[in-house]
Amino acid sequence: MIALLILFLAASSATKEIEETLDAADYIAYYGYPVERHYVTTDDGYTSEVQRIPSGRDERLIEGCSKKRPIVFFMHGLFASSYLYLFNLPSQSPAFVFADAGFDVWLGNVRGTEYGMNHTKFDAKDPSFWNFTLYDYSHYDLRQQIEYALEETGQESLFYVGHSQGTTVMFARLAEADATWQNKIRLFFALGPTAGFLKPLMPFTLLEKGLLQKLIQYVLDGRFGIQPVQIPKTLLSHLADFCSSPFLSHLCSAGFHIASGLEKLGQVNASRLPIILSHFPSATSTLNMLHWMQIFKYHELRRLDLGAERNMIAYGQEEAPKLDIGNIVAQTILYFSKDDRITDEVDVREIIMKQMGPGLIENYDLDHFTHSDFAIGLRATDEVYKPIIYRIYKEIQKNGC
Repeated sequence: MIALLILFLAASSATKEIEETLDAADYIAYYGYPVERHYVTTDDGYTSEVQRIPSGRDERLIEGCSKKRPIVFFMHGLFASSYLYLFNLPSQSPAFVFADAGFDVWLGNVRGTEYGMNHTKFDAKDPSFWNFTLYDYSHYDLRQQIEYALEETGQESLFYVGHSQGTTVMFARLAEADATWQNKIRLFFALGPTAGFLKPLMPFTLLEKGLLQKLIQYVLDGRFGIQPVQIPKTLLSHLADFCSSPFLSHLCSAGFHIASGLEKLGQVNASRLPIILSHFPSATSTLNMLHWMQIFKYHELRRLDLGAERNMIAYGQEEAPKLDIGNIVAQTILYFSKDDRITDEVDVREIIMKQMGPGLIENYDLDHFTHSDFAIGLRATDEVYKPIIYRIYKEIQKNGC
C-alpha cells in the first residue's frame, strides 16, 4: 500500500500534457482549426458556451455548396460535454473529421457542465441553479442553441448528431415540437439512441425500493436541497496525473474499460485517457438523475413524475405527460449495437423502432460497438462518422445545399 501511494504521488507530480489543461475552444485552436465561442442564454436564464468550428484546416467546400457550409450540430451525452467530440486526435475526433469534410461544426453544451455554469440570477453554488432535468436540456438548451446557430448563419436547417443523452433530448424535443420546428432538423443521426429501457440496469433497478422512494420524496420536497452530481475537478486532475504515469497507465486503462463496458473490444486509445479524465465526467443535477431513473421505471420518455398531487399542480394531470416519439416526422437514422450494454439492441428495436412514426428512415446495427465506442472508439471514424458524412453528401446531392 505504501509503495502504491509513493507511485501515486510520483505520478501526480508529473508534468501534464498541454491538451489536459486546455478548454474545448483552446484545444480546437491548438490543433490549428478556426474556432469561435458563442454564448447562448435560455429563456429561463442559463447561459452555455457553444463552440463553433466554421471550417476545416484546408477550408474546403462541399460540392454544390459554394456559398455556405452546411451545419452539423453535435450534442453530448450524460456526464459529458462538447469535449466528448474532441478527445481523440484530429483524424479520429468527429468534430475535426466533420470540419475537414467541409461542414460548419457546432458543439452544444447543456447547463451544469463546465461550459454551462452561468445564470442570470443564480450562482452555481445556489441549490436553485441545479433545479433542472433532461427536459430542461431539451426544451431550453438544445432548442435555443439550435435556433441560435441557424440565426447566426442565416440557414434554415441543420444536420444533428447526438450520442446517448444527446439523442434523448432530441427525441424529447421533436416529440413536442410542431412540424415547422422539426423541419429545422434536416437529418437526425442518433448514436447509441435512448428513448426508454426494457432491461433492468443497476442502480436504476433500486427505484422501486421503499427506502429509496422516501429519499426521492425528500429530494422533491427540497429537504436535502437540490445539489449537483459531480466529481471534484481536483480529484479528476490527480487521477489524470496518475494515469499519465507509464507505470500505472495500464491500471487506469483496465479500470476505465471495466467501468464503461469496453474491456472486450479495446476501441479506446489508452494514451488519451489522461485527456479524457481531465474533462470527464461533467456535472449534472440530482433531479436529472431522478428523471433518468424514471425513464427506466416507465420504459418511455415522460416529464419528471412529481407524484399525483404535484403533477396536478405542474401539469394539470395526475400522471407526468408522456413525450410521444410517434409524433416525430424529422428524418432520423439510428446507429446501435447488441454489444452496447447501456442502450442495447432490444431497447432500440422494441421501443424506438416500434414507436417512432414516419421520421425513422434508416437504422444500422453495428458489430462490436459499446456505448462509448460511438463517440470515442477508434473504429468509429470509418464505421460511423464517415458513413454519416457520405449520407449527408448524398442528401445534399439530392436536395441541394
